[in-house]
Amino acid sequence: MVKTKDALDTIVRMLSPYLGETMARAATLAHCQKLGIVVDGTEIKTEQLDALLRKFAQGLNIFVGREKAAAVVGEIQAAMAARSGS
Repeated sequence: MVKTKDALDTIVRMLSPYLGETMARAATLAHCQKLGIVVDGTEIKTEQLDALLRKFAQGLNIFVGREKAAAVVGEIQAAMAARSGS
């Protein structure tokens, strides 16, 4: 498991080259709010992270296309797996 803040920081860092840091952070927080993900010191559940990444994949399709969006989400998933040691 990964702390929610660490997961969100990783997502923002990896989305920033495509959206800019401000937009990546705002989008991450907005999606968390819509999905009921509490941004605090707790660990993010796998289901919550999967739902969050699905939302990003849908939105990224518009900016970078379906294939690149899938690649970016895959990179985020790999980074999360590395962070959690799985």
